[in-house]
Amino acid sequence: MAIATTAQVRLHNRSQVLAHLYRHGGASKQDLAGALNMSLPTVTQNLGELEKAGLVLRRGFSRSTGGRKPRIYAFNAGSRLAIGVRMTATGVVACAVDLRGGCVKRASGRLPYARRSSYYHRIGQFVGQFIESLTASLPEGGESSILGVAFSVQGMVSPDGERVVFGKVMDDEGLTAQVFGRQLDQRCVFVHDAIAAAREEIRLTSDVGDALCLYLNDHMSGAVVIGGELHGGSTMRNGAVEHMTIVPEGRRCYCGGKGCLDAYCSAKALIGDRDETLEEFFNQVRDDEYTHRRLFHQYLDYLALAIRNMRTVLSCDVIIGGQVGQYLTMDDLADLKIRIRRSDPVPDGGLRIRKSACRDDQDVIGAALTFVDDYVDALCKWQERE
Repeated sequence: MAIATTAQVRLHNRSQVLAHLYRHGGASKQDLAGALNMSLPTVTQNLGELEKAGLVLRRGFSRSTGGRKPRIYAFNAGSRLAIGVRMTATGVVACAVDLRGGCVKRASGRLPYARRSSYYHRIGQFVGQFIESLTASLPEGGESSILGVAFSVQGMVSPDGERVVFGKVMDDEGLTAQVFGRQLDQRCVFVHDAIAAAREEIRLTSDVGDALCLYLNDHMSGAVVIGGELHGGSTMRNGAVEHMTIVPEGRRCYCGGKGCLDAYCSAKALIGDRDETLEEFFNQVRDDEYTHRRLFHQYLDYLALAIRNMRTVLSCDVIIGGQVGQYLTMDDLADLKIRIRRSDPVPDGGLRIRKSACRDDQDVIGAALTFVDDYVDALCKWQERE
């Protein structure tokens, strides 16, 4: 067995100290020495190095049982930030996310989408100004404290996140992250919006094990989680349930096919041609208005059939979110569960359906977590989150 060098031991000790502070919120030197089986001089040296790097800060004192009060040291979540961005048909949203996944600043603007270099330049300007507004609160080094910019996109992306490979919703197929990277002088990547939302789902909900996440937005999408980890597959197409055929030769889908699930279970499909919002639609459903109630029940039937089909391949929990998910009640989920069981000839006592966290800007924050998770894992060097 290879013997660790002095440098490797020091790096290991520093990672252990930082990991403990990250997981436990804060600790004194004495707490760290006891928990990590390190000497006080070793703990002191590592805390000094981490403070100098801006990764640890001092946070008051703990209660004293006699003598001087021990100083508390804490992980500095604001020492680095990642930027998440969402471009829509009508506007843009940006969120700055710290190392604990908290959104420390948000900005939005109205900017109609156009597949033109002038539009992408304006997006770059918007994000650049947003980053500039953050630098005053960052450690010395300013923009070097930005880990990267991740764009949540309504389309499939290449495994390296460098290119949109299927982008019919926004007509951005073939767009590369370099378009923004060159202008911003930052590492930029694309993340499928469902994968981004599911990443934040995992962070917010501690017991996500094996799950199929369905996000019922204007255009629906999905993501697969196995053992608490995202699994996009070698081509990042796992969970792309929106193009599962649910009605052969049925309604036309934006992808060009017919009968895709998106044409039946997206938010747009639920509203149809009616001039109303989702909130107005569900108010009518709750008031037991006949037409809206019938349309909603039909919607649940299609969704139940789709989930039943999905679970023949991947028997796991189902998490439902997105714009429609925000309005679903526990009674709606119970009703959906009954409809699934009614269509399934095989008894399934393990079927569990639950509502997503449905956090505002969930996909934008989740996109930024692409950088945050990698950075924190590299710093702390542990594989399993507690």
